[in-house]
Amino acid sequence: MSGLFQGIQPLSQALGFHMDRHNVLATNVAHVETPGFKPKDVAFPESQDFGQLLSKTITRTHEAHLSAGEGGGVTRGTVIDSPDAQGGLDGNGVSLDIEATKIAENRLRYEVISAITSAEFRQLSFAAGDGR
Repeated sequence: MSGLFQGIQPLSQALGFHMDRHNVLATNVAHVETPGFKPKDVAFPESQDFGQLLSKTITRTHEAHLSAGEGGGVTRGTVIDSPDAQGGLDGNGVSLDIEATKIAENRLRYEVISAITSAEFRQLSFAAGDGR
């Protein structure tokens, strides 16, 4: 029975990764005018072992921020300093153009993976209904 869902698990992890990346990129946009803010990104894991990565959480930088238990906080990649960061006069490295491009690219990838996942579920539904 577990073999039926074998194709769903990697797709689920990929969707989670792109959702996590969207949240990090959206945070960058929210801090576009915060002096000294350094933008972050999420690096896709080099290894295929997502088990270790699921246990990592985004670091809380202030006690008023949500903890991992409150807001999810689990990432399927590694949060890194954005390699595209550009320093402004106030030390803010966020470029709206770069962040908008990253968000658009990430959204497109999410939509493609979502369509593939939907097709997998339709096939499972078809099989469960004995081809009806």
